[in-house]
Amino acid sequence: MRSIVLLILGSGGLAVGLTALAGGSGEDPDAVAPAMETPTAEPAPGTDDDGRGADGRGADTRQEARLDGGTDDDRVRSWRSRRNRYPAPDFTPDEWEPPAGPVRIALQAGHWRASEAPEELYGLRTGGTYAAGLAEWEVNLALAERTGDMLAELGYEVDILPAVVPPDYHAHLFIAIHADGAADPAARGFRVAAPGRDYTGRAQEMVDLLRDTYGEATGLRRLPDATRRMRNYYAFNVRRYEHSLDPRTIALILETGFLTSPSDREVIVDDPDRVARGIVEAVKAFPITALPAESAPPGPPAPDGPAAR
Repeated sequence: MRSIVLLILGSGGLAVGLTALAGGSGEDPDAVAPAMETPTAEPAPGTDDDGRGADGRGADTRQEARLDGGTDDDRVRSWRSRRNRYPAPDFTPDEWEPPAGPVRIALQAGHWRASEAPEELYGLRTGGTYAAGLAEWEVNLALAERTGDMLAELGYEVDILPAVVPPDYHAHLFIAIHADGAADPAARGFRVAAPGRDYTGRAQEMVDLLRDTYGEATGLRRLPDATRRMRNYYAFNVRRYEHSLDPRTIALILETGFLTSPSDREVIVDDPDRVARGIVEAVKAFPITALPAESAPPGPPAPDGPAAR
């Protein structure tokens, strides 16, 4: 069964779910998903690729503190108060257990309905790349829906999520689906990243599987680097944002290819089934999300008579 998870935003900015990259290496995570990146470009520490502060506020927090006349200690306290608004998870990877019930897969269509983001994530309201008359969210949503259809046919429970996840969303697996973009149309390829801080201790295994199955299904070039912004994707940051995943959810982010690349568009736009197959094969092979044989839909009956072999 496939369902679409929406958010209702009230006048006070509160978001409620209708179904439903913790900051790694000590770095302040970015609130905005990758948009116009080159295969090797990395943002300067504390900023987005476009130079905005990591919290999307249009200036580096260190500069803000200096302009406000604050001391270094004030700046550190202010940064920490925003970074660690919520307590750290109280379990270890060895204590982690999957959710009860049917295997649930969340597919997030990056930038879809981003204009509805709450105040804490207002940096999400603008972003995403454009090419060939297409907005990135349109491509991401089409890929998420096709992948969801394939997974539902196999017996998975599937949620299609918008750009903002419901608070503490919990599933067996969460995949944020995005497309890269660059000023150079020769930039091409896909990349996958686990959270910079993975509380489950299991995301990298899924990343490794997806790199193989996605590359085989699509034939796209695999980029060796995962950007800091991917590893610190806002939905992974359970200590900073209310609208983030339950830390028990295994999560990753997939940049499916460059929307600005004519060759990549031949796959991610013109042949979405190849993208979907690459994702589905990894989900099927991942031990946490592999369906038991008895729960899979029955195949066609075996032929009868002497012609059967």
